[in-house]
Amino acid sequence: MKKLRCMAAILLVIACATGTAHSAEETPWYGGISLGHGEAKRTGSWAEQADLTYRGQGVTSLTTISTGSSAWKMFGGYQVDETFGVEASYARLGKFNGSSRVTAPAAGTGSGKWEADAFSVAATGTMPIHENRVAAFGKLGLAYTNLSISATATGGATTAAYAPSNSRINPMLGIGIRFDMTKKIGLRAEFEHYNNVGEGGKTGQSSVEMLSIGMQYRL
Repeated sequence: MKKLRCMAAILLVIACATGTAHSAEETPWYGGISLGHGEAKRTGSWAEQADLTYRGQGVTSLTTISTGSSAWKMFGGYQVDETFGVEASYARLGKFNGSSRVTAPAAGTGSGKWEADAFSVAATGTMPIHENRVAAFGKLGLAYTNLSISATATGGATTAAYAPSNSRINPMLGIGIRFDMTKKIGLRAEFEHYNNVGEGGKTGQSSVEMLSIGMQYRL
């Protein structure tokens, strides 16, 4: 949240410094792309499930998984009026790298990748802040998330493989701030929370949060 507040403050300063307000185009459609950072909140759950699976194949290990990754998304929406709208997006939440320290049947190592993405549809609410150029927004909706895993661990002559995937629908939410540079083009900083990516008894489960900044274009 500290990073989001910093980006929001930067946008607000830019807006205040640019002077005269620009009224928005009377068009309900928009689209854009954002780049940012994805953070998995409970990678220990993903790691524990990997170790359980390896153990069933004769390999004892201790797995750790990175909590952060680069992320990006594409989005598009329809603004019903100045306050309410709907938005759809595809987000690449991150590729999280894992490593394993194998202790039996012999010392060894393992590695893998945990990849998460999401399709979402959400209702949006917008509140103007500064001269119709800066607005805060929030959204609440549903996300179809997917977690794909490809990992192996080797101890001596024994190699254990772990490659499950899981797709599910869960709630998602987001908050952000938008600064309109022109009638058509705007900047937006955003925080999103995707709940319970993965399945507890198959892949492990972790919520993933995405912090991003991007460009928005009114069609």
